[in-house]
Formats: sequence, C-alpha cells, structure tokens
Amino acid sequence: MVMHPFLLAAALTSTLVLQSGARIALDGPVREESGMVTFRSEGRLYSIAATEIERIEEAEAGAATAKAPTPAPPAEPRVRLRVSEDERKRLLEELEKNHGGSPAPRQKMLEEVPPPPTASERRAERSEEASWRRRAQSHDESVLQAREDLALLIQRIEELESKIRNLVALGYEQRQFTYDTRQLLLSREQIPAAELRVTRAERARDRFREEARRAGIPPGWLR
Repeated sequence: MVMHPFLLAAALTSTLVLQSGARIALDGPVREESGMVTFRSEGRLYSIAATEIERIEEAEAGAATAKAPTPAPPAEPRVRLRVSEDERKRLLEELEKNHGGSPAPRQKMLEEVPPPPTASERRAERSEEASWRRRAQSHDESVLQAREDLALLIQRIEELESKIRNLVALGYEQRQFTYDTRQLLLSREQIPAAELRVTRAERARDRFREEARRAGIPPGWLR
C-alpha cells in the first residue's frame, strides 16, 4: 500500500511552508483531497489549496520531505519575504473564515435603470397602438363579412333547391316556378366570386399581421 506524500509527511514533519513564505506549525496529519489540503494548527482545522503549499518540513532536521503540486516556475527567481508572527496569525484567521466554503460575492449589475417614458411618449405609444388595433379590427371584419356573405349565399341555394323539390313533389310543372329556378341559377353563379372575396380578405389580413410581426408590434395590439 502506497501512502500519499502528504500523509507520509504528516508522520515525520511539523511545519507547513506556503508559497508566500509563511510557516504554519502542524498539530497532526495533513490530508489532500480534490486539490485541497486540510490540517490542524493550534487546535483548529484549516483547509488550503495544494498549489499554495511550497513544502512540509520536518520538526527536527527542517529538511523538505514532500512537495505539493506547484505550477511551472516563473522566469525570474522569486524573492521570499520573512513573514512576521502577526502576518502568520492573519493568514490563519483568513483560512478559518474560508473553511466553510462560502461562495464568491455576487457581481453587482452596473447598468443604469432606464428612465420612465415621458407623457408625450406615452401619448404617442397609445396613439400608435390604437392605429394598429383599428387596422387589425378592419381586416378581421372584412374576413368575417366575406365568410358570412358566402354562408348566406349557400343557405339561399339550399333553400331554393328544397323549395323546387317540394313543388315538383306536389305535381307542379316547371313553368310554374321559373322564378325560383332563375334565382337558383343566379345564386350558384355567385359562388366563385364569393369564395374569391373570402380568399382575398384572408390574404390581406395575413399580410397585415406579417407586417406587424416584422415591425415588432406586440400581439396584444392586434386584438
């Protein structure tokens, strides 16, 4: 069984040396998990990224026995500064505060809130909405009227056909209901034109709605 370098060092060493040069006395074993190193110092539990550790020194000889994974060395030699006792305590306090893994502060939005529309802008918007609404209602009414005219024409044809069948069933001769026959023929001739009016009205309405969509008009303005 191969022991992890940090676990092995914990049994032989007592001082943790950081990349910044700070030295932290260890109370017990050092453990590493997912790139984070946990240890105890002065009876308190701390955690720190493994990349911030320079080495672990033995208590007696002071020789380095294990190293944490560190980034590539810089091009120029690093100047190490001796850290005072106050600075060492400050680092330990910061580690203790971050031990809970608190999330980073939420970034504040710096965008300015747009000012509310002026009275003239609101009037112009209401006027534009009313104009689009009137046009939409006009197109809808044209489609509705064309469909109603076609429906009435079909109903008229059905009534005339029923009337003629009844007259024939009662024994009347064709010359006795020529007016009804003429009206039936005229009504049938009007069907293509009525259907064309419906198609044109629907086409005009669809073109208008596509125009409104391209202009970015809210759907509520077209109701």
